[in-house]
Amino acid sequence: MQKNLTSRWLALAACLVSWMTVGAVDGLRAQELEIGGTVLGTTGMGEATTYRLRLESAGVLTVVVRSTDDTDLVLSVTDGDGQPLPDGESDQDLGGHSGAEQVAVTIPRAGTYHVRVRPYSSGKAGFRIGASWLAFPDLEQPADPDGAPSSAIVMRVGQESRHDSINSTAGDHWDWFVVQIDQAGMLTVATRADEGDLVIEAFNEGEFSEAAERSDQDLQGTAGNEAITLTVQAGQTMYFKVSAFSSFSDTIRYRLSLGFMPD
Repeated sequence: MQKNLTSRWLALAACLVSWMTVGAVDGLRAQELEIGGTVLGTTGMGEATTYRLRLESAGVLTVVVRSTDDTDLVLSVTDGDGQPLPDGESDQDLGGHSGAEQVAVTIPRAGTYHVRVRPYSSGKAGFRIGASWLAFPDLEQPADPDGAPSSAIVMRVGQESRHDSINSTAGDHWDWFVVQIDQAGMLTVATRADEGDLVIEAFNEGEFSEAAERSDQDLQGTAGNEAITLTVQAGQTMYFKVSAFSSFSDTIRYRLSLGFMPD
């Protein structure tokens, strides 16, 4: 039993190291985005173009993008793991123009951040992008210990339900969990909460800017009851994010459970 448990933890550690290496390579490939100016850019076929920003304090980052070829664009500002920051995504089609997007995002602390521009659908896109920065150290928030994929809480199939909580107004916007799959089958992740409106999202390893699956079903008429069922393969690593439907929610206490049916 101890040998099997050790092997499982070693496999999970190897996956985490592999993901971190991929993330580091992607970061190196990102272009630097100059503050205070604008540049022209293009995307690949249905792919995002990523820019990197190294910010020295908390503050407010404003990013504006405009299509140069009438392509519908989506703009996002992400942390170093690639997950969008609160209020960091824009698909507003400002002024009725599908390629006109902009965001003003609170940066919670010094670090490396990314700006991603992608076409809404398939195809290439041309655009002009610019950014401005207001350093405001008083906006700094401490890092959430389970607020990113790289610090996700390890869950195991068969373990007891986990009791946890989030509080968006206090900066605890979401909780991340990671599950290492030992055999092929159907994995179900569910939440139960007596009060508060929850959302569950599932992410493939290394792909944290867009969820593979999302649940906001309010099962049994209860806003905190959500569930996602996925077909998984042996050796796969899945990440799950539990967040509040509203970014202005007070404390929501919930229970997270895993279920598994092998093939």
